[in-house]
Amino acid sequence: MDGYSISQTSARTGFPPSTLRFYEQSGLVSPDRTPAGYRSYDDHHLELLAFIGRAKGFGLSLEEIAEVSSLLDEDRCAPVQSRLRDLVDGKILTAQDRITELIAFTAELRQVSGSLARHTPEGPCDDDCGCTSGQEPTTVAGVVLNDKAADEASIACTLAPHQMDDRLAEWQATVGAALGPEPLGDGVRLRFAAGIDVAALAVLARSEQECCRFFTFVLTIDATGVALDITGPPDAQSVIQALAGLEV
Repeated sequence: MDGYSISQTSARTGFPPSTLRFYEQSGLVSPDRTPAGYRSYDDHHLELLAFIGRAKGFGLSLEEIAEVSSLLDEDRCAPVQSRLRDLVDGKILTAQDRITELIAFTAELRQVSGSLARHTPEGPCDDDCGCTSGQEPTTVAGVVLNDKAADEASIACTLAPHQMDDRLAEWQATVGAALGPEPLGDGVRLRFAAGIDVAALAVLARSEQECCRFFTFVLTIDATGVALDITGPPDAQSVIQALAGLEV
């Protein structure tokens, strides 16, 4: 029999037979049929399946994969590459939004965790133990306020929501270049190799302090490299650790 059977195709591509049947039902991959009615895949099908596997790794939906797959028939890379780039860029924006939400949510959970550790009654839960009652976390532009009244708003960020994504992306790139965050008594220390752009690091820290006045940044340059200390009041610790990428 010419071509590859479904079991041979499964072994070559890593897709189980059930998935190959699903792709056929979805119209993504249409194998040929032998006179006896068995599925038969050729090298073109294997290439298409390899593309599908790669596209799934990008987070593309079946509808998006089907759209881009149709461009492969033109035998021109440019349309395929252009559409893939647009879709991947969209996935980046979606992931960025999700990261922003997760950082804000992590900071809220830290605040709740702190409130649960403040008071443990001898008997049943009461109004102050934090188990059954207590003030809900309050956020301004995604940044958790202190657990006093919201109108005090001492731990707040003045950035508009649309500006936070860009600032967050800058901090993620900065944290990614760090050799490792080190907890301090009132914050976090980020260490960098000597080749880090110190001027850009200083500008970022200054910009952050201007919109979040509760932060204190100290930049140290010595024989061991570069260190950036991010410190603040007790109510700001969850925000500082989230900013530094700890347990996010």
